[in-house]
Amino acid sequence: MRKFFGILGNLCCSGCSAAVAVLLLSVACDGGGSDKKSEQPVEEAAETIKELNTDSPDSDQYVSISTNMGDIVVKLYRETPLHRKNFVNLVMNGYYDGQIFYRVKPGSLIQTGDGFSRSNPSDPSVGTHDELQSVPEEIEPGERYHKRGALAAASVNQGQYSSGSHFYIIAGGGVNDSKLDESERFIYKEMIERRYIELQLENNDEIRRLNDAGKKDELGKFAGKLKAQAKKELKDKEFKYTKAQRALYKKEGGAPQFDPYYTVFGEVVEGMEVVDAISRVNANPNGLPYSHVVINKMTILDEYAE
Repeated sequence: MRKFFGILGNLCCSGCSAAVAVLLLSVACDGGGSDKKSEQPVEEAAETIKELNTDSPDSDQYVSISTNMGDIVVKLYRETPLHRKNFVNLVMNGYYDGQIFYRVKPGSLIQTGDGFSRSNPSDPSVGTHDELQSVPEEIEPGERYHKRGALAAASVNQGQYSSGSHFYIIAGGGVNDSKLDESERFIYKEMIERRYIELQLENNDEIRRLNDAGKKDELGKFAGKLKAQAKKELKDKEFKYTKAQRALYKKEGGAPQFDPYYTVFGEVVEGMEVVDAISRVNANPNGLPYSHVVINKMTILDEYAE
């Protein structure tokens, strides 16, 4: 299945990063409303992350997340090597140690990854700082999806890139056939949009020529031609969840509405009861817990076996 990216959702943690290319046809970059990056105080310089993860094995890896509410163990998928290596490197740097879960939704999800939260856990801007290098998306809903326990990256630049540090864990959420049908339609729509953007890149010289000549009508017709071509190429190739995926979503819950837009790069293998408990702590209207849920330490588990 073709990889694709989509619109920014409520899990975005910053504004847009650099675009893939200068496209003369409009490709919007939505900052996600209130999720704009806040300016840090002068004394809060961006952190320096060393490259410590020089040996990234082609295998699943495991990380323990020790919090003041209990421990969680997550498996990082071998099929998402870019996110896995980045995450392990941050853990090796101790980047997450001392951070808080800055956003919780009861029975839905928990989210963290803002280094600013270590020294300013009660600041209203916690959750909006995202200074690290972003990671190219590795979205594949047919293989990795937002089931209960899924570990996924927040998104920047319309899903084409993931945040370099912000991640969330799905605690649950009711799922029915109607919700899955809707998600399938959105995924198919994003497949077409991705192919449309690829066609723009392939035809960039012609787009530039028409734009430089001021031929707006012809440019519009050419854009329509490319969109029609994208639809034709993907006709009768609609995305469908498997019966097993549907059954799991409906039994365990999850967030299929996120599948088109965010990279799932792991899952919880121990400690879902801790995830559930964190998701249900008392929080303000923005999801920031009144009593801080702190990550004491993250550790790579070299000898872990499920």
